[in-house]
Amino acid sequence: MKMSISEFRAKCTKVVREVADHPYMVEITNRGKVVAVVSPPPPETEMNPKDFWGSLKGTVADLATDFDEPLGEDEWEAAQ
Repeated sequence: MKMSISEFRAKCTKVVREVADHPYMVEITNRGKVVAVVSPPPPETEMNPKDFWGSLKGTVADLATDFDEPLGEDEWEAAQ
């Protein structure tokens, strides 16, 4: 469905509610050119915990071998 920007301005609340209730898109035009699209959001999906755990596996590029060594006196002062 296409609608001019002035018509959309007058009926904005009604159009948004209709789009929320009925899944269709409204193209907003300005002098015949589409400048915006009003559409319903994508369906909500729940995150499966099994997909979450391990999802970052292999993303650490480089880990220094001495990452867990205590800081020396100079590094400790600089880190404060």
